[in-house]
Amino acid sequence: DGRRVHVIERDMREPERMMGELMQPGGRLLLSKLGLQDCLEGIDEQIVTGIALYKDGKEAVAPFPVEDNNFPYEPSARTFHNGRFVQRLRQKASSLPNVQLEEGTVKS
Repeated sequence: DGRRVHVIERDMREPERMMGELMQPGGRLLLSKLGLQDCLEGIDEQIVTGIALYKDGKEAVAPFPVEDNNFPYEPSARTFHNGRFVQRLRQKASSLPNVQLEEGTVKS
C-alpha cells in the first residue's frame, strides 16, 4: 500500500541479558496472523503444553486444550531466549522491501 517503515535500534547486537520468555498460545496465534510465526523457530524454543502451580505442597496442573478451532496448529506455548527472538524479528523486518533497519539514536 506504499507505506515505508524506518526502524532505528540503539544497538543491533543480540541482547545478552539473561531473560527468558513464555509466549502463551494466544500470543503465538497473533504472531501467526501477522505472518511472524516462523520467528519462533530455530531459537532453541521449547514446547510447553500446559502449566503447573505449586503451593503449600499442593499441585494444580492446567494443560492447554488439545484442540481449538481458532488455532491453525496445536495450541501450545513456547519458551525461548528473548535476545534470539528479537534478532529473528529484526531479520524478518529487514527482509521486507519497505522496511529500513538502522542502528543509531534519535534526538528531538
